[in-house]
Amino acid sequence: MVVLVLGGTGKTGLHLVQQLLARNVKVRTIVRSPEKLPIEVARHSELAVTTAKVLEMSDEALVEQLKDCTAVVSCLGHEGTYQGMCGKASRFLVYDVLRRVCRGIGELQSPAKVILMSTGLYTNPDNDEDVKIRNTCGQRALLCMLSTCLPPHNDNMRAAEFLRTELKGMEWCAVRPELLIDGEVSQYELRDSLVCSIFSAGQTSRANVAHFMCELVQNPSAWQKWRGRFPVIYNAAVS
Repeated sequence: MVVLVLGGTGKTGLHLVQQLLARNVKVRTIVRSPEKLPIEVARHSELAVTTAKVLEMSDEALVEQLKDCTAVVSCLGHEGTYQGMCGKASRFLVYDVLRRVCRGIGELQSPAKVILMSTGLYTNPDNDEDVKIRNTCGQRALLCMLSTCLPPHNDNMRAAEFLRTELKGMEWCAVRPELLIDGEVSQYELRDSLVCSIFSAGQTSRANVAHFMCELVQNPSAWQKWRGRFPVIYNAAVS
């Protein structure tokens, strides 16, 4: 089993890399700053690190990374700088990388799973969430403000819609955490749909998000249940 993790030095991506390695899974990761990896992780015998920006890699180099992969997991996010949030090159980082990765998987005719760390602010029209969540002036105003003032929000929405409407012939899952917090792996719950208000979101530890994505990679029953869907994950204790 080989898993390619994108965004492996991020707060959630690092949890995922560590948990996969603890499960004896071979991990590849493409990162911009490998020095952000803890020494014990960077030196792990089952980890292969490539230093690059995915969008600047050639098609051939990216396809080479995708060869023999069981799954590709994107934990990509935007840097907390003006350029990282609003710069033209990074405006649709998650969407553009996801599209390139899926094209590469298609070229290889690979059965690799695609797992996206999405957002609890994405409303899935297939569950009528866009109607339920946007049915008050306050919620509509907040989502409009995010779309106008926060480019990463539009990027995340576009990536999720790409999976829902454009990806054909591949198996995928988009995990929707609610308010992300630090913490260890604990009990968590999964929902098929969002609650009826974006103002009542629960908390989700990054470690729990990583744990669930590990289950999607390794556990056939978990994948069978959640493939092609947008599970919402939240800490059980908070609920």
